[in-house]
Amino acid sequence: MKIEQVPAHSGNYTPGRQGTRVDRVVIHVADGTLRGTAAWFADPQCNVSAHFTVGTDGTVIQSVRESDTAWHSGEWAMNLRSVGIEHEGQPSKGPWTPSPAQLAASAELVAGLCQRYGIPADRVHLIAHSEVNPNRAARKNCPGPTWPWDAYIKAVQAVMAPAPAHQPDAQDARPVRLFNPETNTQIGVGTLISGTDKVYVTPDPLAALRK
Repeated sequence: MKIEQVPAHSGNYTPGRQGTRVDRVVIHVADGTLRGTAAWFADPQCNVSAHFTVGTDGTVIQSVRESDTAWHSGEWAMNLRSVGIEHEGQPSKGPWTPSPAQLAASAELVAGLCQRYGIPADRVHLIAHSEVNPNRAARKNCPGPTWPWDAYIKAVQAVMAPAPAHQPDAQDARPVRLFNPETNTQIGVGTLISGTDKVYVTPDPLAALRK
């Protein structure tokens, strides 16, 4: 996927992971716009950052490299082990729900993270900011009750394991016989897939004996 780079200020994150393996993804809502959030992370007065921000139109901006530690969760141990993803939205101005394009882009981004780091795509490993330390009131609505966790987890899993290619079954396939047009003798058998021009060929076991 295409990811725009808008680096955070060097004073808003920590280089490296101090040997800690990444095994969590923390989901946030920015309570701001996509560009405003990226600009805030680039401000030396910010003192916070996240690795990525996903816009309502599906645009993804990266502010911190995955190999570095973003200051996003409020807990140092979680920062070391996680990738933080902000989402454009302003719940402070009223009810907020992520857009379909935003969810799709976020799911694709997280699926890639899960595949790269061996993170299971489940609710144990993909968590809300509010779940890092529920006792901190400021985080209780991040990303908030409108985040569609069930649909989101399924979307991430679908990206990681796309539907297998269609295989013929008894309902859309029928047997056919293959003939040599010059001799009008059968040279094999096959399976015709209805609605297509495909024939899966099975060699005629008697063909060798006719030679």
